[in-house]
Amino acid sequence: MKTSIRLAVSLIFIAGVVFQAAAQDEGVITKKERIGRSKGIFIDIGPSWTLGKNIGDYKAGANFEIGYQKRLNRVLSIGPSLSFLQFDYDPGETGINNAFIGGPFNNGNGPFYEGIYYELEGGDLSLVSLSMNIKLNLIPVRDNSVVSAYVFAKPFISYVTRTEVTGTMNLLFNYGDLEDETQWQDDGTFDRVAGEPLDEPFDDYTVSDELKEQDQVTGGIFIGPGLEFFPARKFTGFVQVSIGYTFPVSFVSTESYSDDQYFGNDFNGFMEKMQKYPITKEGFPSVNLQFGVSFNF
Repeated sequence: MKTSIRLAVSLIFIAGVVFQAAAQDEGVITKKERIGRSKGIFIDIGPSWTLGKNIGDYKAGANFEIGYQKRLNRVLSIGPSLSFLQFDYDPGETGINNAFIGGPFNNGNGPFYEGIYYELEGGDLSLVSLSMNIKLNLIPVRDNSVVSAYVFAKPFISYVTRTEVTGTMNLLFNYGDLEDETQWQDDGTFDRVAGEPLDEPFDDYTVSDELKEQDQVTGGIFIGPGLEFFPARKFTGFVQVSIGYTFPVSFVSTESYSDDQYFGNDFNGFMEKMQKYPITKEGFPSVNLQFGVSFNF
């Protein structure tokens, strides 16, 4: 959580530097001749990854963006865009964070250990964002420019959807060696449905409503560097890296519960705490590689 906050503060600070530099340069630049094609419609697409430790159980995602930009001068461009970012839950990213062991317990037949592992589905995350793009070319664009480096900042508001998380809680017991897989025996499988109690004998425990599908409106910022190729031509190509921070959203993060890998002999306390497993609500950093083209007029 502290890492996410530091990242958010850093992104906002860097964006502030970009805005200040643009404001300082604009007065001089506007006196220079403007380029012939000052407006553009752009589209970009590329892969996305979560960024940082403990940011969800998601495989590489995808991003798509379409927008409009207006060159105010040879350095500064602004304009709105609409983007879509998608991450799908990947059980392969969960690792051992879905397995927990407790004990020893005693039911009169001697000491034994209880094991629990979860099988999960759903939890896919999508973000539809409306951004205001502010782009600063580090070298003024000219009509004959071949390539131009730039930096950008995109504050945005976003509509975030996480699909419902479903799955099973599987119990095992072991009267012998914990390290011997052959000594673990099946003790029942229980469906986990958001807002519903588990089957007997665990019907005192209700799965949290937080596992249901959730929609929310939030915000954040993207910043990053990029390269434009033939920026003053009718058609422009570009590649950019976008580093973003979305204010707290609900997503799947089994690692948030990793401190409970061994729950001792407090089975009831463990079950109560795990009612909303594997959901957490935190800031969501990501990094996006984007390839795009712009039609300029």
